[in-house]
Amino acid sequence: MEDFKIERKFFDKRTLLAIFKLMNKGYVDRVESLVKEGKESCVLSAKDKSNNWIALKVYRTEHCDFKNMWKYLIADPRFFGIKKDRRSVVYAWCRREFKNLKIAFKAKVACPKPIAFFENVLVMSFVGENGKPAPRLVDVILSKEDASLIYKKIIQEVKKLVSFKLVHTDLSAFNILLFDKPYLIDFSQAVTFAHPLAKYFLIRDLKNINLYFKKLGVRVKDEERLFKELIP
Repeated sequence: MEDFKIERKFFDKRTLLAIFKLMNKGYVDRVESLVKEGKESCVLSAKDKSNNWIALKVYRTEHCDFKNMWKYLIADPRFFGIKKDRRSVVYAWCRREFKNLKIAFKAKVACPKPIAFFENVLVMSFVGENGKPAPRLVDVILSKEDASLIYKKIIQEVKKLVSFKLVHTDLSAFNILLFDKPYLIDFSQAVTFAHPLAKYFLIRDLKNINLYFKKLGVRVKDEERLFKELIP
């Protein structure tokens, strides 16, 4: 992979083979650079055959919160029967984010478009411009007026999610990108309404968003009131 500019220390051999597989299937033409590195995954910028920017999210198979992933998976009826070994759980986690993104995208939520996945590598649309990722909400300085407008837009995105019976569960200023509008990202922990704690997670998401925007001086709606508006 001559154009692979990422240091190989980030990936094991099997992950590199998964990326090659996605290349052979035509989803990826070349990998460009590291966009974001986290404890459990990293995001790479890449290009497809049409020279469009795309993003690859690579889940680490060794260094991950295995117990936390398993906790979410066993409560998700879509993933009954998953083997309790690290690689199987990570692959299911990748597939889970792909499925959740498909639901969100179908609901017309502002989020990355899911394109493909294989093993621990997820391919999705790139939120940003010319290979430069859009900044996270937490990294942007906003006026009170702009913050108020963005708050309302985020609540509308949550409403779209709920209309398709999906809850993000980890919504915060760290998981929202600002480009032409706010984009919700990181859907690996999202749950459907079939999850026994779905309503609890929804209220928690609303509390997190309210707390952040309150600090910016935005007049927010009470989360209990919001919850009733979202789920009549």
